Amino acid sequence: VMGKEKGVQIFLRVRPTRNPSPFCSLKSEAEHGLEFDIPKDDTQGYINNQRSHYEFKFDGLFTPDASQEDVFNGVALQSVNSSLDGYNATVFAYGQTGSGKTHTITGGIRKFSDRGIIPRSISMIFSEFASRAENSFQAKISYMEIYNETCYDL
Repeated sequence: VMGKEKGVQIFLRVRPTRNPSPFCSLKSEAEHGLEFDIPKDDTQGYINNQRSHYEFKFDGLFTPDASQEDVFNGVALQSVNSSLDGYNATVFAYGQTGSGKTHTITGGIRKFSDRGIIPRSISMIFSEFASRAENSFQAKISYMEIYNETCYDL
């Protein structure tokens, strides 16, 4: 995420899963981290320098029970506000297939509260346009997908 306030920020949204890994743990929400403790492979012998602990830190962390509104407010709200003040802003979703990028960005279709970052951003932008009638605005929005090193303009 990029905006005028803090530059590039990295957020992690953890997707709900039926079978969470026993080797993965979320740090407290204040620490915004993720840890993996992977047992060493005993077949490697007595002297085993295999790394077993991995730790990742983020600017923000969203647990599996985070709502779409929580994610929008934590990730995109500042970027949308920055764009309304004339700054360029970007929200970039990255992850493997099936990790929840589309759900986070576009949302679900069953309930209004399931709207993702894009519909919430567009709604906010045009609401602000209407409330700032004394100003003139021009909006340019790009929605792209990069898959297997090919870029698609959606």
